[in-house]
Amino acid sequence: MHLPIHSSGRQNRFVEAQRLWKDPDLLEIPARTEDEPRWLVIGRIDAKHWSAVVTSRGGAIRIISVRRSRDDEVAWYEG
Repeated sequence: MHLPIHSSGRQNRFVEAQRLWKDPDLLEIPARTEDEPRWLVIGRIDAKHWSAVVTSRGGAIRIISVRRSRDDEVAWYEG
């Protein structure tokens, strides 16, 4: 998994985001994009919902952004 270089706090969040893929109920939704295929990934880390936007480049998953899930994303995950 490729992690872009950012500030240390943000980079720590990107490292923690890798734990999303350990969630057996992980939800992946194709995102509407014009340039490259991207997915919205919704999962739980330590009982909290997190969302990430990811793409695949050169056979590796690249995390573009990660944040706490919005209410509608939590509903999709729980639905």
